[in-house]
Amino acid sequence: MPFSYITPAYECPRNQGGDNSASAYQTGGKYVQVCSETNADIAFYEGSQINGGHSAVKVASNRYISKYGNDGPLVSHNSNESWYHFDDQGINRVTSTTFWAFVGSVQGNTNIVGLQMPTFSVNNKSGVTYSWSIPNGYSNISIYSGANQSSVTLNPIHSGTATLQLDISSSCGSVKTQQITLNIQTNVCLEGTYRISGTSYNLNTTNSVPVGSVEATVSCPNATSITWDKTYGNIPVYANGANISFTMPSGGSLSFLVTAKNGSTTIGTRSITFYNYGSFMLFPNPATSEFNIDLNTDLPFTVLLQSFDGQEKKEIKEYSLGKPIDISGLKPGEYSVSIYHEGKPVSKQRLIIPKK
Repeated sequence: MPFSYITPAYECPRNQGGDNSASAYQTGGKYVQVCSETNADIAFYEGSQINGGHSAVKVASNRYISKYGNDGPLVSHNSNESWYHFDDQGINRVTSTTFWAFVGSVQGNTNIVGLQMPTFSVNNKSGVTYSWSIPNGYSNISIYSGANQSSVTLNPIHSGTATLQLDISSSCGSVKTQQITLNIQTNVCLEGTYRISGTSYNLNTTNSVPVGSVEATVSCPNATSITWDKTYGNIPVYANGANISFTMPSGGSLSFLVTAKNGSTTIGTRSITFYNYGSFMLFPNPATSEFNIDLNTDLPFTVLLQSFDGQEKKEIKEYSLGKPIDISGLKPGEYSVSIYHEGKPVSKQRLIIPKK
């Protein structure tokens, strides 16, 4: 007797993400292929006589609903007993089955206001690996916790935009990706940016800038006036409220005390410095007992000397210009001299200590 179904039509009880066609859920970032039927939300059947494959939505343990044939109603069946497994002639046309889990769209408020740490999440599914990242705008916001979980918490740093990316995968399928754009407004008083050749950068306490035109701007909620008072440097500056502009020369340095007021009440102050490294020369070179650094700026630096063979090392913290560096205790040979400012490398030069 040919096999046939007597199960009545079944109405889908839940939304698994809208379009359940293979082209939608298998290529998008809301679903990922999983190894176990236990972790599945959809079963996908393939076979030589199944044009485009066939999807069945899981509604209970080993219980699915799918369309009966091409034009039939929705029916309920086990994972291995769909219409494609046994048609009215008793022929099994399914040659392979894959299982897919639904993690859904990334949920969370993409408009971030203030410094409270927002949370973003998707469905937590067994057998799925999660990986969150900030591929763009990572200077504006960072991952605080949950980088490898279904829920991630972010730490806003600067106003601006950023991209939050989620990669999901399992040991059975390829990586699927979602991205959302975050709009960040920290509302921090006297936060700002500076522009060089049309490109904007976050305004930090100290800012290394190249030779040429520099434009900077700050903002402060509730401020009625903002002033820039020069505390160091003799470079001409044009100031207009929250905005300044100047031309940075080689080796130049400028410092400001920026003040925001509401009427006569000061609501925020901030010290900001711009500088250019200028030349970086060692003299004399070769040197036997001491040498100097020609670095035209008044900012403090860390100097690190290290022999090329790695046996000799000397570090000078808070180095200021004009002070000779004593190398009388170092062995003869070739050394690299590295200069750091605020933990970031400025440049590196080669120094030779000859034999005496």
